Amino acid sequence: MSTTVYRIVQESLTNIARHAAHARSATVHIAQEHDGVTVTVHDDAPGGPARHLHQGGFGLIGMRERVEALGGTLTAGPEHDTGWSVLATLPFPVGDRR
Repeated sequence: MSTTVYRIVQESLTNIARHAAHARSATVHIAQEHDGVTVTVHDDAPGGPARHLHQGGFGLIGMRERVEALGGTLTAGPEHDTGWSVLATLPFPVGDRR
């Protein structure tokens, strides 16, 4: 699971660098709960057209597939006022509850 958490953060920050032209900051929050881990990545870019420097790729699709393969969920999208957020929840494997 730690590799998946790492890849979610890495891909989310890469997407901010590629697509959030005016983001001034990004926050990463990783929380371990009793039944799993939650990863949240958020940027503060104002609304408006995204910067598209890189075509192709499977960033969000790949993240979602990786998370769902572990029994988790992933949501990603614009926030109400500013920025974009990625939220992933990953359950601990059966027998590995903390």
